[in-house]
Amino acid sequence: MRLVFRLLNVAIALVTLASGLAVLASDLAVPGYREHFRDAPWLVAAYCAVQVVMLVAFARDGRLVPWLAVAKAAAAYALLAAFVQAWPVYRWWTPGRYVYQLFDWGETTRLGLFALLFLGRGAFNTVNAFYFTQPWWASLRLRRPLFGRLVTAVPIAVTVSCVWAFTELVREEARTISPEAQEIARYLHATLDCETIRARAGTTTTDLRQHGERRYEVRIAYACADTRVVVRAEDGRLGTASGPRAECCADGAR
Repeated sequence: MRLVFRLLNVAIALVTLASGLAVLASDLAVPGYREHFRDAPWLVAAYCAVQVVMLVAFARDGRLVPWLAVAKAAAAYALLAAFVQAWPVYRWWTPGRYVYQLFDWGETTRLGLFALLFLGRGAFNTVNAFYFTQPWWASLRLRRPLFGRLVTAVPIAVTVSCVWAFTELVREEARTISPEAQEIARYLHATLDCETIRARAGTTTTDLRQHGERRYEVRIAYACADTRVVVRAEDGRLGTASGPRAECCADGAR
């Protein structure tokens, strides 16, 4: 079992390192890439170095393994705790952005991203840390059985909570996403001109649009780095489209 967990961690480190190296290479070789994503090459290099440490440690089964497993879980909890506020920016800022893009299946569904964040980063990293720190808590359960059981109940509860959150988000998506509103949101996002985005950066507008026989409420949050369009149908279901507009940010506008 330990070998399986180690190999999974090695595979994750390899994929994440590949994304970080691709970002670093693009920052250094592709004109405008670094400015568009606002990368700091030294930070991307540090990110890659961390992934190398992860890769080597889990491959060799070194003494750092339990600490690295705990660190991975803590980073996952920090992201999930600030999910609503941090995610729109984090997904573009992180050097691991290409990993997230593999699970980004478009605005019509967030199932892939939900699975990656809550099952992958949340549940897996919790079980991962729980397994590799077994020598720490196993002795505690022997010395102080009641307290030890309470301590070990925490990661179990966190894992169950992550799985529950994933299932609830999937159900909520099915209840709230409108394919028609989704198409309108994508169209509006694609047709926004740069002059408007730059002029209204940092503001949000709301208005009503007629599409055929139906009316839709349209809310647009303007930002050069991540403009977001939310369309609400008459039945309350939503359609969203978001992402950076590279052509609008090329001159460094925020």
